[in-house]
Parts: sequence; structure tokens; C-alpha cells
Amino acid sequence: MSSEKDHLRKSGKGTRAVHSGNSPSENSLNTPVYQSSTFFLDDNAYQMWQAGTPRAPVYSRYNNPSMRAAEKKVAHLENAEDALVFSSGMAAICTTLLTFLSQGDRLVTTRNLYGGTILSLDQDFTRFGIDVHYVDVKDLDAVEEALKEKETKVLYCETVTNPLLEVSDLPALAKLAKKYGALPIVDSTFATPMACQPLDHGFELVLHSVTKLLNGHSDILGGTVAGSQDLIHQIWYKLRNFGGSMDPHQASLLERGMKTLHVRYEKAMTTAHKLASWLESHDKVKKVIYPGLESHADYDLCKKILDSPSTMVCFEVEGGDEAGRKLMDNLKTATQAVSLGGVESLISMPCSTTHVSWKKEDRLAAGIGLGFVRFSTGLEDTDDLIADFDQALKKI
Repeated sequence: MSSEKDHLRKSGKGTRAVHSGNSPSENSLNTPVYQSSTFFLDDNAYQMWQAGTPRAPVYSRYNNPSMRAAEKKVAHLENAEDALVFSSGMAAICTTLLTFLSQGDRLVTTRNLYGGTILSLDQDFTRFGIDVHYVDVKDLDAVEEALKEKETKVLYCETVTNPLLEVSDLPALAKLAKKYGALPIVDSTFATPMACQPLDHGFELVLHSVTKLLNGHSDILGGTVAGSQDLIHQIWYKLRNFGGSMDPHQASLLERGMKTLHVRYEKAMTTAHKLASWLESHDKVKKVIYPGLESHADYDLCKKILDSPSTMVCFEVEGGDEAGRKLMDNLKTATQAVSLGGVESLISMPCSTTHVSWKKEDRLAAGIGLGFVRFSTGLEDTDDLIADFDQALKKI
């Protein structure tokens, strides 16, 4: 088994996506769904349970073979020693952060994050007495000043930010975090392991909402965190206590979804790049935000940090928010919906979804301009998507 494990770790991302983590039973090709809440207490399991050993095989909140298969696949894809899966992306984020933060501790982060993360930090983490300190992580001097100003437990950011698609300088941020004794943690949902493996850039833990690209079929909720076995074991104890466990059927769908991650990502990314280039030349599009375009402020950093640009395309249409809503209403192939990363293309406006709670002035100050649209590229034919945008833009 160890030689097989070593072989997979040396294999390409596609091979790892297909084969790592699989736990077939008898003559089954696929990992069975272990639809059981509890397991036999043999001597080994009983001893592990009594000793408080992580993942004692006694109860599905502690461990389940279907969950374990998905965790091993994530770990292999992220070049990590271990991983955990959760019932949602927010369960993964909150459980992970609360493992390392207590009352009075400082978290240095940025407001350029997923809206749900910001809500939790502002409404809950501050209520717990945690010092949430926001800084522009693009400004490395400001980050260092924040880390130096007060002892910091965690530095948190996103590889490719939601929704502004800024690219974080992971090596530089990891170096600063370690210089001042902070634990660097990153949400890499938009990048996926296909574009970036943050642990290789010095980060200690990498999070994903597997609801999105890793599963890729818009049919489950889930989250994951990957890193060293020591850190993952620490998080496991909080997962056990907080209870945000993934169920076996959910885990089985996730493991199956990840088997096609590499081909889905490549197709969607290629289409996204072509669509972004086409939109940039359209007279009704004010601005296109895509890291793979030379016009993007982080174009050079994208080439340094990412193996390929995102599958996400953001842009601002002429005419503001009302024009943006008309555009979405006129689309026939792309679907209006929150979330992203599915086989179907999805479109939304942060002003009325992920950042609906933000005041207009705060949204504009953050760079989410009027008419800002977020597009998640699916697997439809590229020409069909471009034609769909063409006819929709003509109607606004």
C-alpha cells in the first residue's frame, strides 16, 4: 500500500484525481457507500476510542470509510499529509479557524473574501472576543505592520479572491506569517489544486468549498481542509466537538466528482479565457476582470502563482446594476444562480447575492463596481456561450 501511495504522489494531477483515495471492497471498482452511523467495537477500535485517538473507527462523526476515501483524494491533490471533509465550506472555514483562535487572539485577514466568511468573522468571531484585523493583503508592508503590531495567531486569505479575482502572493505572505509566528491558512476554492497547491508555496493549511469545482455537479454541500497530519489532527478534535461532519453519501459523490476535476477544470478554464477576451472587446462591457488577461493587475503574479487562470470571469457592464440584471435576464444558456464550479454555467451579481448585506459605498470601495457580474464557466460549447452573451448584451 505504501508503494502505491508513493507512486500516486509522484503521478500527475489527473492520475491522482482518478486513482487516489479509492477504497474498493472485494471485487468492486469504486469505494462503497458506507451508509452507517456506527461500527462494530472490536478491541482495536475500542482502545482507540478510549485513548481519544483521532478517527477512531467507531462512529461516522469520528470516521467513515467513504469520508476517508474523499479525504485521501484531497490530500493527494494538495500534496498534503492529510485532510478532513466537512458538511459545508463554512463548516470547514469556521472549524479550522476556531481550532487555532481563542478569546483575545488576533486574526489578520482581508475584506476581499467570500461574503459568507466576512459575515461570520464580523458577526461571530468578534462576538467570541477574537480580534479580526482587516488589511489589504496586496500591500505586503501593511501586512507586515499588522503582524508586527500585535502577536497574531492566524494569517488568512484566498488564493484567487471572491469576487474580485485578485491573486494573492502566497510565498511572500507565508514568509511574513512565519517570520512573526502566525499560522498561514488559505481558501483556494477558486484556484483548485489544478491551478495551485498552496502548501508548496509555504502555507500550512488549504481550505476548499467542495460544493464548487472539486465536486463540480451542483448536487452537494461540503468543505475540506488539507495540511500536515499534526494540524489536521488538531482540527479533527474540533470537528468532532462542533459536529460539522460530512455524511457518507455526500462523501461518495464528492470522491466521484473529483475523479473528473482535471478535465472539467481544463475545459472550463479554456472557455473562460476565450470568453474573457471576447467580452473585453465588447462596447457594452466597461471592464473585464480575469487573471489570464494582460489587462489584469495581477497578470504577472498569476503566471508566478497559478498553473492556469481561473474558471471564473467577472466584468462590469455599461449602465450599472440595472443593466447587469437585464443582461442576466436575457441569457438563455447560462443560468442565474448563486454558487459556482458546476458543469453548467452560472451567473450572478454580488450586489444581490454574496455581498447583499454590504452598503453600496462599502461595495464600491472594495472594488465591486456598478454593473459587476460574476460568471462561473461551465462545460457548454464555447461558441454557444459567446453567442448567448452576444444576444443578451444587444438587449441592454
